[in-house]
Amino acid sequence: MKVNFHLDKKKKPQSESGMKVVYGQAKRGGYRVRWYLILAVVISPLLIMAYYLAKTHLLVTAPGIVTFYPLTITATQPALVGHLSVSVGSQVSQGQALLSLTDKALDEEVDFIQRELVALSDREVQSVDDLYQVAIANTKQSLSRVKQIQQNYDKFRQKGQVSEVDYAAIVNVSNALNSQLSDQEIAYANAKRDQQQLALAGPISQQYRSLMQELVVKRAQQESLTYVAPFNGRVLDVHVHPGQRVVESAPLLTLAQNITPEITAFLDPRYLDYGKVGEKATVVFPDGQRFSASVSRPIEVVNKLPQELQKSPFQGQPAYIKVTLSFDAPLPKERWIEGVGVEVRF
Repeated sequence: MKVNFHLDKKKKPQSESGMKVVYGQAKRGGYRVRWYLILAVVISPLLIMAYYLAKTHLLVTAPGIVTFYPLTITATQPALVGHLSVSVGSQVSQGQALLSLTDKALDEEVDFIQRELVALSDREVQSVDDLYQVAIANTKQSLSRVKQIQQNYDKFRQKGQVSEVDYAAIVNVSNALNSQLSDQEIAYANAKRDQQQLALAGPISQQYRSLMQELVVKRAQQESLTYVAPFNGRVLDVHVHPGQRVVESAPLLTLAQNITPEITAFLDPRYLDYGKVGEKATVVFPDGQRFSASVSRPIEVVNKLPQELQKSPFQGQPAYIKVTLSFDAPLPKERWIEGVGVEVRF
């Protein structure tokens, strides 16, 4: 037999001992949200793992860098930064002066060498030309007079007015003057030769040439302290400021040509077929913008992943094939950013 109990509480759930009891509404929605959150926390690692597995095995991606193949100009010697005529973003022309370094010690060396050269130039070697020229001229004049006398003696001798002894004496004088003139001319030629040798190989000349050679080297060093643009382009970065002391090989400026940048991507070697010339790819910038590109050069280099693309400094260093891509359409100038990391999807 079924017995039914009809309690007062069941009949009047909002009444207790004659007093009215007001109950709040059931909060089933809060429990439902909490349940969904717990479920999401449990499932999210599985979803993330599934995404990365699908991305790794189903999608062919490679990290890449937008690059202009920039050129960094470095200091050739220790010096101070002098005049800086460009700034970041400046357009430059080939041969344009970019910046100059100063070396006070080098400038003082050049000034000292120039003063020494001036002092050596004032030390003229005493010339013997005048002495030899005067002596030769006197001998020629005396010889001319003797020849005139000898001609007169020839006339008097034919007439029998001059003795043989006197005629022989004048002939001896003429011969002696001719011999003296020949000796003086030979001595003059030897003196000229000695003077030329002294000018070429003398101590003063050697010192002068040595200083000139050193001056040429020092001036070349001075000229090398002025850096000019090797091509038409723009300044990507300035690493120094006026008055700064730099050491040898310190970076000064970074330049890039005014050409559309390329993408250097680092592809896993197992996807070697995707690195063929003409292979299409999509370049995804960090803000999500996408641009189409194509492999433009054959694969020739296997590199380590650059440090700026490594997610962790502690991860291994596997080898990657270096793939160069070119944009299929002109890239907007605002995206010409050297070194920005992108994702390349083949």
